[in-house]
Amino acid sequence: MVTFSFNSSNSCGTVVTTNNSQVIYKNTIMTQNSSSDIITRHDQVYIDFSCVQTQADIKTETFRIRDSSVIQHITSGVWDYTLTMCATTDVGHTQAAQSSTEVQLIQKIRVQLKTDGLDGDVVVVVTDSCWATDQPSPDSTPRYDLIINGCANPADQTVQVEDNGLGTSNYFSFSMFQFTGSSGEVFLHCELHLCPKQNNCVPTCPAGARRRRSARSKYEGEAFISMAWTH
Repeated sequence: MVTFSFNSSNSCGTVVTTNNSQVIYKNTIMTQNSSSDIITRHDQVYIDFSCVQTQADIKTETFRIRDSSVIQHITSGVWDYTLTMCATTDVGHTQAAQSSTEVQLIQKIRVQLKTDGLDGDVVVVVTDSCWATDQPSPDSTPRYDLIINGCANPADQTVQVEDNGLGTSNYFSFSMFQFTGSSGEVFLHCELHLCPKQNNCVPTCPAGARRRRSARSKYEGEAFISMAWTH
């Protein structure tokens, strides 16, 4: 058996090529006469050889949303309304993700939280927090925060919050992720509350400062909603 090694700085004559699925190494082994011989009665032998190595697969994880939207009926004080959470894949929030829609890691996901049955001239919706777990229970661990006290998690630069506290609907977006070493399911949970429009209901999110939310009011009844993605 002949064994030799090489590296990028000393290839020892090895030619390396690649295709879509393989790395191919080619070289030649040849005999060499003793330096003391001035004649030889043997042909010099050349043995061409090659080795093929399969390239490591790059696994692309895809997720599917279980339901195109989740609807909750909520009664809070004088208000009787429905809260809908739906995921979209476009900036205009028009292309709702269906159960057949494939979502890849790092892909931007936009989530709309909208209500029906509220008087937009009187009350607005404030999303207080949104977080993800790898189990259906919102209290399970691990937990990954996306929105904290009405503001995007400063530790995740992919999270953006839009129109929070401005009307009866708001939005947030993030880049798709998965939990390390988990089953591949992601459960998204959000808590919201109602705020009188006459108040300043927009959460204050100064850069580099502690996040805080707008003052609560008599319409402080909370709402809770969840949705899930799975492989």
